[in-house]
Amino acid sequence: MTKFVRLAAAFTVCFFVAGQSWAQTKSFETLNQNVEQGGVVLIRILPQWQGTMVCVSAFGRQYIPNKYGHVFIGVDVNTEPTDTQEMPDKYRAYLVECGRGVRLDWYYDEITVLKKDFGTPWYAGPVKMPNKAVQERRAKDVALMRVAYDKADKYDSHASGDFIFPLINVEITDNFGTPRLYGQRDKKTKKIKIQQIIYHAGTDLRARTPLPVMAINSGKVLLAHYFPLSGTEGNLLVIDHGSGILSLYLHLSKFKVKAGDKVEKGQVVAFTGATPRGTPPHLHFMIKVHGTNVDPLAFIGIMNQHP
Repeated sequence: MTKFVRLAAAFTVCFFVAGQSWAQTKSFETLNQNVEQGGVVLIRILPQWQGTMVCVSAFGRQYIPNKYGHVFIGVDVNTEPTDTQEMPDKYRAYLVECGRGVRLDWYYDEITVLKKDFGTPWYAGPVKMPNKAVQERRAKDVALMRVAYDKADKYDSHASGDFIFPLINVEITDNFGTPRLYGQRDKKTKKIKIQQIIYHAGTDLRARTPLPVMAINSGKVLLAHYFPLSGTEGNLLVIDHGSGILSLYLHLSKFKVKAGDKVEKGQVVAFTGATPRGTPPHLHFMIKVHGTNVDPLAFIGIMNQHP
């Protein structure tokens, strides 16, 4: 009886240790587990776990790795920060079967989302309802952009080495994520009845006169198109860098490339401008990571820290 108890105890210990080791074996690594709202998370899947049906699940979505097993996840500006009453737990990232979402192993990483100060909100004016013709035109323009975005290459990687800034001299005139308040303003009390909040989707860079705009890394041009409606993109250039990463350059005066062209890092692809009519001269610079707008300057910094 004593011998049986000893064997059973030994088996239990071995099973527990082996099970614990199996459960904790890494299948991927998260290079930056602390990320701000509007930032980007970098994940590398270990070679033995890479495959065409292996995806990363995080923030309620599935993300496709590129051919090197790298996954880039954009963190939306509205993502709830962790360690708060609303979100006491950290976000988890883990491997799943693409599509079905079935867990592939028991390993996971925890991601801490830090609250970011997006600056002082400013009143942008009342909510305006455009007429039917403008609404229909805008719907067509948005559809055209979505077609271009959907062509983004998620599997291949066109970028190489560090990312660079699009202008030789970078001077910020409006930061990414600045809250713009729309609603009715009381003339007496000056208080605003907020009806809509829109977070600045990119970073505005000073460019009083037409300046050469450089591709921040190598890639392929998905769109070079003029959008004429007031308050919209004007001349918009979209470059696909692979891995689900797009760079966007708005309000340009002139294109130097066209859709389908391959571009090199540092190549002059356009000139800054003030399009459409009524737009003050500047460059509105954006980055989309798997469709999520992220802080473009912070993106460059993070990507260059983890080449």
